[in-house]
Amino acid sequence: MPPRHQRRNADAVRAAARLAKVAGTALSENDLSLAQYRVLVFLDRGDRPASQVAQLLDVTPPTVTSLVDGLAQRGLVARKADPDDRRRVLCSLTAAGRRALTRGDALVAERLGRLLDRLTPEEAEQAVTALSSLNRAMEAALDDRFGRPDDASPRP
Repeated sequence: MPPRHQRRNADAVRAAARLAKVAGTALSENDLSLAQYRVLVFLDRGDRPASQVAQLLDVTPPTVTSLVDGLAQRGLVARKADPDDRRRVLCSLTAAGRRALTRGDALVAERLGRLLDRLTPEEAEQAVTALSSLNRAMEAALDDRFGRPDDASPRP
């Protein structure tokens, strides 16, 4: 790879890492960790087995149990037996979970907006378009890995 592209890719990788920190800091105002937010985002597309949540976060089943326990105690996530396999536990987003997710989205968007304000309008639009494209690619990768949940109609 030519050096120019290597530098550009390094900048993008570093920006992604920094954006994760920006998001985590913003989410703390909503009493959410980045991992908890990721669970809510994942479940926003539909109910998922706890085992998939663990795979998504790349953590052990006991770790995801602890994470989901905390969200369930706060009323943000509900657990229920899978009707097709009663040995599996499905996690779902509650109405309170959707509100927490919406608030988290707004907090992260506000922080992202502060960064975008440092760019020209054209650069800001390009950055938002690129991030939206990356989000679609990540959603497609999740669908490839886990399949779409049964009720995975797009959320507003």
